[in-house]
Amino acid sequence: MNCIQCQNPNPATVQFCQRCGARLNLTADEIRDTLIERESLARVDKTNQNAKQALFFGIVMFIASLTLYIAAGSPPRGAVHLPSAAESATYGEFQYRYEPEMSKARVPYEVNRKP
Repeated sequence: MNCIQCQNPNPATVQFCQRCGARLNLTADEIRDTLIERESLARVDKTNQNAKQALFFGIVMFIASLTLYIAAGSPPRGAVHLPSAAESATYGEFQYRYEPEMSKARVPYEVNRKP
């Protein structure tokens, strides 16, 4: 008979495990309760492991986003920022340009006149 605690194979004539000393002569209810307890402990361990992985992932993402924010630097000159809706917000005048300014090209203009 295998021990429920340590899975050590024991002869059928002994009442206690030869390795860990656990009782081998168990009823079906005791075996069921032991298996349920073992599975609940395994579930708790898996949940703790998943929580640690999620925390680690969150920390890595925070550090990456902070690094990208710092690396981006200040916005370019002339960038338009949306005003805030806070009480202390100040609104500035913005010049919106939909098309960039283009200089006029100097092309000779010939008029075809009929003689």
